[in-house]
Amino acid sequence: MSGEASTWLNMPERGVLLGIRFVYWFATAFGRWPARAFVKILALWYRIFDRRAVRGSRAYLSRIHGRPPGWWEIYRHILRFAHVSLDRMFLLSNKVSAFTFTRTGDENLQRLAQTKQGAILLGAHLGSFEAMRLGGAEDEVPINIVGHFENAKMVNALFERLNPDMAARVIHVGQSPMNLMLTIKNRLDAGELVAMLADRVGLRERAVTVEFLGAPARFSAGPFLVAATMKVPIYLTFGLYTEPNRYDLFCLPFVERVRLPRKRRQEALQELVQDYAKRLEEFCRKAPDNWFNFFDFWAQAPPPEAAPPREVGE
Repeated sequence: MSGEASTWLNMPERGVLLGIRFVYWFATAFGRWPARAFVKILALWYRIFDRRAVRGSRAYLSRIHGRPPGWWEIYRHILRFAHVSLDRMFLLSNKVSAFTFTRTGDENLQRLAQTKQGAILLGAHLGSFEAMRLGGAEDEVPINIVGHFENAKMVNALFERLNPDMAARVIHVGQSPMNLMLTIKNRLDAGELVAMLADRVGLRERAVTVEFLGAPARFSAGPFLVAATMKVPIYLTFGLYTEPNRYDLFCLPFVERVRLPRKRRQEALQELVQDYAKRLEEFCRKAPDNWFNFFDFWAQAPPPEAAPPREVGE
């Protein structure tokens, strides 16, 4: 089994349907603040009993802080994920009065909406993509999200009930590669945006190893190859969460045109992914407790290949 398969894609869905429905009922009946207090208890349970999540959190926090994290630092990391996951219910239900949003680069979304130009929105499991997608909806920009949902079927089934319109814009990676590319092409050709996350690698998915937080790590090459094939620009998009209710939304240009010259295709791809990893690291340092990959992200990653001077996107 490949390293990525054993770390996240085949991990059983955390929690059971009854528990998920209970949290939804509790949040609906009593509101966000009582629900936030309740998920503190859930986060504490995972901190004590979920060894895999704790190991993943410890590996990341050790790198981002440059020292081993304390017991409560790991708990706060898990709790931050629980709070952001809880907020998904309210964001998808368009219950946003409790939140404060800041926007950096919103003019980029507005320009894409006006010109009806297709583009890749490149994110990560950092903060809340629902918050970023909500910003796109307010700008009347159709955003489709591509991802693996095999290991979170119950959670996503609930979120589909909360917002069927957004659920209709989910593109599942599990379909055949030809159908997947055709679906993405049709959405981009229609002037819509396609959101992809590059910080997890699926089964049989092409990966590139680069430096991230001081060690080699594997990132998905898919979003960059799609942008090169479809000849569309890439924008970095993140929604960073700050207690107790603020989301800082970013939509920043990354590369206007992905060029992968035939004679140095792998090197050019390597440079591009390395640039993404560097930008992701910068945003992780802005909000260190917002990165939600609770597995050993650096496991089984070979050393990155050396690359000649940059030519991609110039």
